[in-house]
Amino acid sequence: MNKFFKAIVVSSAVLLAACGARVEVPPASVGKVLTTSGYQEGVVQPSNIRLPVCMPWQACPKMVVLNMADNVVEERMTLFMPEDRLNMRFTLQASLRVKESDVDGLFNSITPEASGNTLHIPLEKIYTTYAEQIIRAEAREFLSQYSINDIASNLEAVNSQLTQKLTKSIQERTPFQVRYIGLSDLMYPDIIVKSQEAAAERTENIRQEQAQYELSKVVLERQLNEAKLQRTIEVEKALAEAEVNRIIGESITPKYVTYKQLEALIAVAGSDNKVVVPFEMLNSIAAQNMISR
Repeated sequence: MNKFFKAIVVSSAVLLAACGARVEVPPASVGKVLTTSGYQEGVVQPSNIRLPVCMPWQACPKMVVLNMADNVVEERMTLFMPEDRLNMRFTLQASLRVKESDVDGLFNSITPEASGNTLHIPLEKIYTTYAEQIIRAEAREFLSQYSINDIASNLEAVNSQLTQKLTKSIQERTPFQVRYIGLSDLMYPDIIVKSQEAAAERTENIRQEQAQYELSKVVLERQLNEAKLQRTIEVEKALAEAEVNRIIGESITPKYVTYKQLEALIAVAGSDNKVVVPFEMLNSIAAQNMISR
């Protein structure tokens, strides 16, 4: 009886030991079961599964997981710019994810690393193996054809062209699909920064001088218009006075003068202090002697 009981206990222990381990393929990942004869066909989508049964004396199957999520990488670079003979520092930032069409090839090409009950193929290892040198080499080649001032003055256009070039190369030559790649954190040499600041200051001074010139121009034009208007007014006044004088001059005839003389005599005749002298005698010596008394 004891022997029978012991046999049952041993058999149960063996069966329990033979049960496959329960493993998880997390979200945004895929897995493949690795056996002693290689990977099983097909990939395992995110889930919790139990691996195939193995006996204690056998090598048990293992789950190898590959991350399919978007992965952000940064390349901090220092580039010698031939035209300026200066160093420029910058960061290349990229968001990459593994292409589904290359999953099987990566499982067969990259050695997984142990992590708990599963094995993982690190994205960093895939990036280092396939994409890092392409990104760094092509960025250097592309940017070195410009001067630092060209890049600083046309950063958006340069960055757009670099993005197109790197995206094309990465998607054609690596197992990655590009979400985004471009320049960031550019650090120009101090001499370039000072040159740009001086240029900006000159531009601002020119703008201010132009604004002052436009203001002065408006003021002078207003003063000129006012002077022209004043001259027009003075000319019109002079013409009006001349016209009045002309009319008055034309209206004073000899008869009118005689009439005014008689009018004056009448007024004098009514005065107590008077000496009557005919008009015709005013030019005579006798009349002048009489007036002078």
